[in-house]
Amino acid sequence: MNILFLTHPYPNYVPDLLLHGLRKLLGPAVVEYPRKDCLYQGVLGLGICPPNQICPGWFPQDDGRIDRDDIPAKIAKGFFDCIVSDVRALGQWMPSLERSQTALAIVDGEDRPVPVPPGRYLVFRRETDGTDYSVPLPMALPEEIFNWIVSYDDQPKAYSIGFLGSTQDDQRRRFIEQLAACYPDGLFSASVVPSQQNPFPEGRYRRDDYYRELQKCRIVISLAGAGYDTFRFWENAACNAIHAAQEFPLYIPSDFRPDDTILRFSSFEQLQRVAARALECALPSNELIANGRLHLVKHHFTTSRAMYFLDRLKKALCS
Repeated sequence: MNILFLTHPYPNYVPDLLLHGLRKLLGPAVVEYPRKDCLYQGVLGLGICPPNQICPGWFPQDDGRIDRDDIPAKIAKGFFDCIVSDVRALGQWMPSLERSQTALAIVDGEDRPVPVPPGRYLVFRRETDGTDYSVPLPMALPEEIFNWIVSYDDQPKAYSIGFLGSTQDDQRRRFIEQLAACYPDGLFSASVVPSQQNPFPEGRYRRDDYYRELQKCRIVISLAGAGYDTFRFWENAACNAIHAAQEFPLYIPSDFRPDDTILRFSSFEQLQRVAARALECALPSNELIANGRLHLVKHHFTTSRAMYFLDRLKKALCS
């Protein structure tokens, strides 16, 4: 199967993670165009990515095997079995795509859904419950990042609850401040959002330190960010810790099962209750952690997300 993946140069979690999974499944038959250089340089999702946030070797190198020659001509001739486009790249290619008979999938990985007019294509979307006629496509975790996190499994537990991230002066910051007041033995940091002027703000951890410190927590917390689906959620699911996540109104294929693979909460008070049960050992913590990790490995690596994508695309084309 020959797939053309039309890219935008700016890092973007959902299309970049999907491309990672497709490339690992199908190798050089997945042609990203133009070549997305930042992926090969170790950038994962971050528009502002100083050297200490790089993920070395996370993306498969192309080793000169990706044939990016004569892409417009190949589109015109129907060379590809499928064309996938980051919604950010769509505008410049639309004239060529409208003339093509090749199946088209548009990937909307934005924090807020991008309006896409009806057309002869399938829309895959990060922030959706599926009722808007798009196909839900949440983030996933590269196996390479999972292995990085797991390498710190032997860290001694030094903190009760942990949340490390960036935030504006918003609801997430207030939530973290409440947590810090209730759990003085916790690990909390909510730095300002990085910018070109301040790419590594005070309180932000180097990626390697971030994974090491999270692994020292008994409970790790996932909160909504600019969108509900955050990469932090998938990183937390890999930790050797109980994963407590805020409820969010999205559809997740093969979702985590509450109280078996994850703890869910919809309010600060509910989080306090589930955290108390966990910290007082009233929950089978080891079983919960093991179940959650196994579920992540079976259903939510980028390769699994790519297989889900191909399956949904095939069903749409055959219907």
